[in-house]
Amino acid sequence: METPLKIYFLPFFAQGHQIPMVQLARLIASRGQHITILTTSGNAQLFQKTIDDDIASGHHIRLHLLKFPGTQLGLPEGVENLVSATNNITAGKIHMAAHFIQPQVESVLKESPPDVFIPDIIFTWSKDMSKRLQIPRLVFNPISIFDVCMIQAIKAHPEAFLSDSGPYQIPGLPHPLTLPVKPSPGFAVLTESLLEGEDDSHGVIVNSFAELDAEYTQYYEKLTGRKVWHVGPSSLMVEQIVKKPAIVSEIRNECLTWLDSKERDSVLYICFGSLVLLSDKQLYELANGLDASGHSFIWVVHWKKKEGQEEEEEEKWLPEGFEEKIEREKRGMLIKGWAPQPLILNHPAVGGFLTHCGWNAVVEAISAGVPMVTMPGFSDQYFNEKLITEVHGFGVEVGAAEWSISPYEGKKTVLSGERIEKAVKRLMDKGNEGEKIRKKAKEMQDKAWRAVQEGGSSHNNLTALIDHLKALFPLST
Repeated sequence: METPLKIYFLPFFAQGHQIPMVQLARLIASRGQHITILTTSGNAQLFQKTIDDDIASGHHIRLHLLKFPGTQLGLPEGVENLVSATNNITAGKIHMAAHFIQPQVESVLKESPPDVFIPDIIFTWSKDMSKRLQIPRLVFNPISIFDVCMIQAIKAHPEAFLSDSGPYQIPGLPHPLTLPVKPSPGFAVLTESLLEGEDDSHGVIVNSFAELDAEYTQYYEKLTGRKVWHVGPSSLMVEQIVKKPAIVSEIRNECLTWLDSKERDSVLYICFGSLVLLSDKQLYELANGLDASGHSFIWVVHWKKKEGQEEEEEEKWLPEGFEEKIEREKRGMLIKGWAPQPLILNHPAVGGFLTHCGWNAVVEAISAGVPMVTMPGFSDQYFNEKLITEVHGFGVEVGAAEWSISPYEGKKTVLSGERIEKAVKRLMDKGNEGEKIRKKAKEMQDKAWRAVQEGGSSHNNLTALIDHLKALFPLST
C-alpha cells in the first residue's frame, strides 16, 4: 500500500490567491494525499467550513495556524487579508506580513518536514528556505502563464517602450500583441522579483487549463526549463472531483429572481472584484455609458467607506435620477456589496460580463461561457485583457488610459461613458460581431469543461503532478 505524501500549502493573504490555492489543496487531498494548509486565524475563517466538510468526507486535510504579525505592523485586529484593505498603506503592511511570517513557517517545516512544500509565488523567500531545508518545492502562481510570457517579453525588449505614447508592440511572442499603455517601472520591478522566486522549483502550478494558455506554455517551458502544471479551472475541478460545488447558496438571491424575468443573453453583468476601487468620476462615466447603451444590466458596486467619509457621500457619484430611472424601466439593478457571482454568470439571461480582468473572474466567465467587455483595473489585468481579446477573441476591449499597480487609487485619466457604451453595444447588440464573440466564448467554455473531465488535460495534469511528486520519494510507495 502506498504511503500518502505529506504536502504543506502556504496561500497568500488575498482572495484571488487564496481561493484557487485552497481548491488545489482540496483536489490533491481528494486523491488520498495528506495536506496541511499553513494560514492565519483571520484567513482560516474564510474557508474553514469547506475544509471541515472535506474532513467529514474522509479527506486528510487540516489547517495549521500561524500568528499574523498585525501588532508588529500596526494593523488593527482582524485585518489579515487584502479584502479588508482600503488603501496602499494597509495593503503594503499585509504584503510585508507575508515576509514577516517566514520564521514561523521555517519553524513548522523544521519541526515536521513535509515531503513537498507548495507556497504562493508571493513568498519569494521560500526559494532559499526550501533549498536550505532540502525540501522539494513547487510554486503556485495565481496568474496565467500567458501573463508570465508577457512579463518576460517586456523585460527582454525595453526598446519596444521608447515612445511616450502607445500602442506598444510586444516582440517575440507567439501572437502579435499590443499594449495601449506603458507598464509602470514599479510593476516591472515587482513582477521580475516574483518570477525569480520560481527558480529552483520543481515547476509552477496555475489555475488554468492547457487549451487557454495555448502556445504560451511551450514558450514558457522552453524559456525557463520549468514544467507548467495546468490544474484548472480549479472551481470546475472541485465540482467534478470533490463532488461539491465550490460555492453553495442556500438562499435564492434577489438578483437571480430578477434575472429570471429577462430574455436569454440580454443582461450585462458588471463587477470589478473585491479590490478595485474606481474613482467617483469613473463610476459616473460608467453609469452614463451603461444607461446610454440601452441594455439591461446588474452592476455590483464595490464601495468601501474611507476614513472620515460620511455615509451619505456614498452615492454622490451617481448621475441624478439614475437609480430611479433604471428601477422604473426595470432595466438595471445595483448591488452594493457581495453578489453570488458564479450563479449570476451561469444564469441564461446573462450575455456579457464587464470585468476588471482579475484572473479568477476571467476563469469564472470562461467556465460559464460568458463573453467579456474588458476594462483592466491594475497589475497583470492589462495582460489578461489581451489574452481575452487579441489571442482568443471572446471579448471586447474598453482598455485603459494609464497603468496602475494599485487597486486602491482611482486612475487620474477617466475613460469616457461613450467609450464604455460603444464596447457594450459591440457585444450586446444583436449583430454579427457580438454573435461571433459569443460563439468563441462558448467554444472556450467547452474546452474548459472537457479539460476537467476524466481524460481531459487538467484531470490528467493533476494525476501527472501527483505521480511526479511520488517519484521524488520512491521509498514512500
